[in-house]
Amino acid sequence: MDFRQNIFRARNLKLPPLEPSTTTNTESNKLPSPLLWNNYFEEKRRVDYNDTHFNVYVSGFGNEGPIFVLLHGAGHSGLTFGLSAKQIHAVDPHNFTVVAVDARAHGDTIGENEENLCLERMVDDLAGLFNNLFPDNKRDVVVVGHSMGGAVAAHVVKERRIKNVLGLVLIDIVEGSAMDSLSAIPTFINARPRSFASIGSAIQWHIDSEAVQNLESARLSVPSLVTLKDNVWTWRTQLLPTEKFWRGWYEGLSQTFVKAPTAKLLILAGTDRLDKELLIAQMQGKFQLELLPAAGHTIQEDLPQKVADLIVSFWKRNQRLNIPALRL
Repeated sequence: MDFRQNIFRARNLKLPPLEPSTTTNTESNKLPSPLLWNNYFEEKRRVDYNDTHFNVYVSGFGNEGPIFVLLHGAGHSGLTFGLSAKQIHAVDPHNFTVVAVDARAHGDTIGENEENLCLERMVDDLAGLFNNLFPDNKRDVVVVGHSMGGAVAAHVVKERRIKNVLGLVLIDIVEGSAMDSLSAIPTFINARPRSFASIGSAIQWHIDSEAVQNLESARLSVPSLVTLKDNVWTWRTQLLPTEKFWRGWYEGLSQTFVKAPTAKLLILAGTDRLDKELLIAQMQGKFQLELLPAAGHTIQEDLPQKVADLIVSFWKRNQRLNIPALRL
């Protein structure tokens, strides 16, 4: 979910809501086509947990090196990390494991009571999913979260719900700006089109409105954000019914992030997103800060190679060295 950036855009959207009659056959031929997930991940796995069938995208599942866990924001899906995940895995395809999860009520994950997106439940989801996939894990883990996924990641790591976490990475989520924007988010959601005539129309809207600046990433991720209903494409995730949980996602996030017992990296699109607590902690050297001002809110989609490079470099800088014992 985008905060200040997209809230301002909501007042000036370049495309109106699209109804089935607004796209002609000629126009449809000019619209971007979807890309398949298996060009970016090796496999899809279903993990059953908490009465939910979770969809998980994976590359390098049988490897023995570090595990990179990628968590998307509200209204997105695991495919928001598709391009970045492919670049991370390509660094060492015989060693790295990359996992991108569709959260409950998102993407191809299916379950009961999808409107219940309270933080505690999503934290338990992630811990249960990970421990199901990697029981008794002894490998280094880097947990990466964008927006809402960043809140989940921070709490999972601080509460030590996953073993051997080497690092925590948050992407474009700061408590101060998130909390300041909560009251305006319904306006942004209501300003979006309610339906699209085709998946191509949905992809084009995301590009034209600059919700995603990278066409390849939009072609991959956007199809997972909509579902066919009554011959039109509507939003897969209904965000407004989850409004009562929004404050709980972000309240206290800065302190949770700073106190997480691991190395930390914060990737932002601009310094204006830093709140007071994070400014102080950053000056004290408690986390690494990287700025990518050329990107929008979905930094991992707009600049996937740079995000992948930052995450891998962060892991290299903090990895545990296995030094063999000297025999005297």
